[in-house]
Amino acid sequence: MKPSIQDILKLAPDIDRALAEEHLQRLGEDYFRSFALEDICQHLRGLARLSAEQPVVVQSISREDLLELTILAFDYPGAFSLIAGVLSSSGFSIQSGQVFTYRAAPGDAGRRRIVDTFLGQVDTDLSREEWLALFRQRLREVFGILEQGGDDAGHRARSRVNEWVADRLALLSDEEKAPVLYPVELTVSVQAERATRLHVRAQDTPFFLYTLSNALALYGVSIERIKIRTVLGRVDDEIFVVGSRGKAITDPDELERLKLSVLLTKQFCYFLDRSPDPSVAMDRFEQVLADIIRTPRAKKFLELISDPDAMGDLARLLGTSDFLWEDFIRMQYESLIPILKSHIPGTPLAIPPEKIRQALEDELAQCGSCEEAQEALNCFKDRQIFLIDLENILQHGGELDRLAEHLTALAEAVVASAADWTYRDLIKRYGEPRSVAGLPSRYAVFGLGKFGGAALGYASDIELMLIYSDSGTTAGPDRISNAEFFSLLVQRLARFIRARREGIFRVDLRLRPYGESGPLACSLDSFCRYYAPGGPAHSYEKLALVRLRAVAGDADLGRRVERLRDELIYLKPDLNLEELRNLRALQFDEKNRPGRLNAKFSPGALVDLEYAVQILQVTYGGRYPQLRTPRMKEALVQLNATGVIPREEAAVLMNAYRFLRKLINALRMLRGSALDLFLPSMDSDEYIHLARRMGYQPRKDLSAQQQLHLDFETHTAAVRAFARRIMGRESLPATSVYSVADLVLSDKLPDFVEDQILRKAGFRDIPRAAYNVRALARRASTAAEFAPLAVLAFDLLQHEPDPDMALNNWERFVSRIPYAAEHFDVLLSQPRRLEILLGIFSRSQFLADTLAADPEFFDWVTEPRNLHQARTPQARLAELHALSLENQDTASWRRALCLFRRRELLRIGTRDIYLQAPIENIMQDLSALADSILTAELERLSGRHATHRTGGGSLPCVVVALGKLGGSELNYSSDIDLLILHAASLPDPEAELLREHIKNLLSDLSAVTEAGRIYRVDLRLRPYGRSGELTVSLPVLADYLRHEAQLWELQALLKSRVVGGLQGLAEEFRSLVGAMLPELAPPAAEIARQVKKMRQECGDLSRGNTGVNVKLDPGGIRDIEFLVQAYQLALLRRHPELLCANTLTALHQLDCLGILPSADCRRLADHYRFLRRVEHYLQIMDDRQIHTLPTDSDYLVRLARRLYGHDADAVTLTDQLNACMSEVRNSFEKYLAQLG
Repeated sequence: MKPSIQDILKLAPDIDRALAEEHLQRLGEDYFRSFALEDICQHLRGLARLSAEQPVVVQSISREDLLELTILAFDYPGAFSLIAGVLSSSGFSIQSGQVFTYRAAPGDAGRRRIVDTFLGQVDTDLSREEWLALFRQRLREVFGILEQGGDDAGHRARSRVNEWVADRLALLSDEEKAPVLYPVELTVSVQAERATRLHVRAQDTPFFLYTLSNALALYGVSIERIKIRTVLGRVDDEIFVVGSRGKAITDPDELERLKLSVLLTKQFCYFLDRSPDPSVAMDRFEQVLADIIRTPRAKKFLELISDPDAMGDLARLLGTSDFLWEDFIRMQYESLIPILKSHIPGTPLAIPPEKIRQALEDELAQCGSCEEAQEALNCFKDRQIFLIDLENILQHGGELDRLAEHLTALAEAVVASAADWTYRDLIKRYGEPRSVAGLPSRYAVFGLGKFGGAALGYASDIELMLIYSDSGTTAGPDRISNAEFFSLLVQRLARFIRARREGIFRVDLRLRPYGESGPLACSLDSFCRYYAPGGPAHSYEKLALVRLRAVAGDADLGRRVERLRDELIYLKPDLNLEELRNLRALQFDEKNRPGRLNAKFSPGALVDLEYAVQILQVTYGGRYPQLRTPRMKEALVQLNATGVIPREEAAVLMNAYRFLRKLINALRMLRGSALDLFLPSMDSDEYIHLARRMGYQPRKDLSAQQQLHLDFETHTAAVRAFARRIMGRESLPATSVYSVADLVLSDKLPDFVEDQILRKAGFRDIPRAAYNVRALARRASTAAEFAPLAVLAFDLLQHEPDPDMALNNWERFVSRIPYAAEHFDVLLSQPRRLEILLGIFSRSQFLADTLAADPEFFDWVTEPRNLHQARTPQARLAELHALSLENQDTASWRRALCLFRRRELLRIGTRDIYLQAPIENIMQDLSALADSILTAELERLSGRHATHRTGGGSLPCVVVALGKLGGSELNYSSDIDLLILHAASLPDPEAELLREHIKNLLSDLSAVTEAGRIYRVDLRLRPYGRSGELTVSLPVLADYLRHEAQLWELQALLKSRVVGGLQGLAEEFRSLVGAMLPELAPPAAEIARQVKKMRQECGDLSRGNTGVNVKLDPGGIRDIEFLVQAYQLALLRRHPELLCANTLTALHQLDCLGILPSADCRRLADHYRFLRRVEHYLQIMDDRQIHTLPTDSDYLVRLARRLYGHDADAVTLTDQLNACMSEVRNSFEKYLAQLG
């Protein structure tokens, strides 16, 4: 039933009346039937918070295993699709939901708002709080883009969501990805003119709602309302939409096109993870669909791409290459789709390499002129490049050796045919070139560079050199010199082969003698003189001849030149390494940009690897003929086979070569250019797309771009180490690109380089850090296997508060485990565990020592179910009960208890410093741990105790926690304050037996074992303190309170809580406290006077400290606790609900009862949390009961970084601490005075 405005304002007077009236007017009856009045008011409170700075609000309610989310936001085109995408990509599986949108107001007055509710399950290793934080962050990012506006705002927001969806899809198993395209039943009906109803029934699959709503958004319709229901894996959703004019879609043809568009888009979205650039793939699919959807061929198109393999291939192609899209797919998609549909996996799309030359000759045989042959040759070339690229992308996963073989065969055929046609056309006019003796002058064409090395990749150019055998003149009517003839041949050959884009089969002649200033064609004599020892050739040009390989022209001449090359380069080596080093420095200056990495020219990139390998080939080629190969991979194999480089290094270099070639190929596909080989910024979308193009898929804790980053750093470091050894340390001109991988892979680096690497990561003790890195590397199977992990670790360490401490502790931890290599493998495959480990090692020496002593704890604490989910008392007690059964003797039981506590403290501390769990949760968890240990100890002792009074063996007492434990506010190093109570009277034997058991309890808890101490137990808060009885009867306690107790003892009783013992006796104790505290509390003025005096005495105790004491100094924790306790005692008679042990709970009660102003209560609660967190971080460092900040500036900086993050400094901490404690002290004095 729709409420009235009075109903809303009566229940929630804080709600703006105008907003409530608009809410009532602009939402339909379905909304008000769906929600109770309390829910509606809660929605209004969220909607009231919306602004340009906060365009979306998320409300959540946990319902056992389910989570209910309400999303309140301004409405934007496609908003629901984006919400569905964020939900799905975050692991939220929707079971039911409803979506409501404000109806358009007359004259478009006011912004439209949405109220979307979902009930579902979350599939995540994160805690619920962490997941909600991530989900809210993503929604804020998406709606922030929409709120910024601009013509492309919707596109940018959708692109962001598509990236998340693709990443999530990549993490799903093949079974989860629904390889079958399940049929979708979609029926359409029109509800008057208000909306069109789409009724969807289908098998539920991942991202179903996102893909469906995305299809609607892309078609341009607006979603007004949705009802979501999923039952037994079947979707039954109702979606109400309007067209672009805000009314129902009624045209039958338009409805049919809508259905078809929705079905096609929905199916396509399932394959976004196969695309390197999901957003671009989606955009291009939209363009293809827009062209086809309005043609008679639309249904035929649906048949063609209803096949999952064809749809997946299409997604991969549409997001792979701008070049392929612009030059081929966009213009030929109608012919491409049948190829995808009909081709059998494994069968070639392009002509096989061994048949290309004959196929091209057959094609050109039909041509009647050189012009026709040129056109036919380039059409053949372009078509085969497209099909080769297509085949490589779809069938071989971008495998470069196949691609290189195929493209090289095509280039050889194209160059040979182009040279042949050009030669024959030239001799028609000029006649055959002849020598001075009248003999034919032959020519041969040679490939150099990538072409000569049979290593062509995507967008490679073709580096050529033409050599002719003899000088002379031609024999035709227009006689010219052979030099002119062959120069014309080269010139026309270069024009004959048209490059569709710059760098893609572009003929490059710059490696000929004298480069661009030399003749286009070179005589054999000139070749020999130019490259002879002492000749004018630069050492780089001589090195380039390693790749020289005959590809066209006269085969005999080609072989002869290759033999001459061997004599000139291998048998009479004449390389000047200084020339090569100078050239490399020049290349670095010209080809690099500050702060950018280049896949070809940065230190350690492809050029350095090629130079170093070719230098070794030239150096040892005279002795080992098998090294005289133009192919890099073969050269590496033979360098190892001949013993020039060891097997392990050869394997590392081979992997680096494959990686760098693949990277260059991916960059060229990304940009459609052979020239721009700079890596994008790592935090850019382009970097993500580059990683995907290289075949990286997100892993659970490691993104695709992180994997690319690790591999680049590792492989280039390996190349740098190799190049330094071959070419000298001076050969690599820049040290700014060096990383920890260089430290791992090099035997020795110059001191200034090591210093640079380590200081950049935040280390202060450089020699120690270098030692630790190398010591860790020695524990790995090989240095090359450890290098990626070292890079990943340093990426994390530079954001840690104390990298030196973290690395020291990691080295110590690894030195104590027998399975270091396995440990490294786990950390590299699960980087979140590495992040946790380094976080612990950087923030807590106590927890680091715990791990060093018991390394097996690490696997347990990093299990998501242990780390992210709160442990229940039942789970703890069950484990403790099992430990008690396993450890019957006292010594082993004490050790087991101690280890149990240390492991639990490790878990709690990790939640604290890694998950940044709320401080109240940490205090509660520490207290619950102590409760469990006390309960287990009582149960163990009870098993030995049986009397006629207790029968079942329970001890005839209760254990009452006081102080921090009583308030569930325990620190890491707190004592536990206890009070042991027994019934009115016990026979002497039973009383003596009880005392013995309590002594055993205290001994068990306080004993120091080889695993440490469990707790320091303090009984001084019992009546008469140390001089009182160990156990106290309830009547004695009552009498003491009535006649002897001071105010501080009443304060202590406020924080009392029963943790174990006889239930009946526990109830009696609670009743006694509830009755006596209000009765015994002195007048408010006296309470205020005594509390003020006690605080002065506490302040006197801390005055000897040089640093700030966050507990005892004015404005410290004691001020808040004493102020709250003063108000509790003074007002208990009037407000019994103030009887609670926890400080934050008591503050909340003072707020709710209106006793103190709400704003001040909230500020005091925030200050209390802050001060307790500072205290926790002081104590977790070394497990010491410390409350005073040290004066050492370095320590303060590290403490500030532990609290605020890596960029914080000591000033940040001291400023906040001073402001906090000043405000706390002012509140303490103000409200204590008011109480008095």
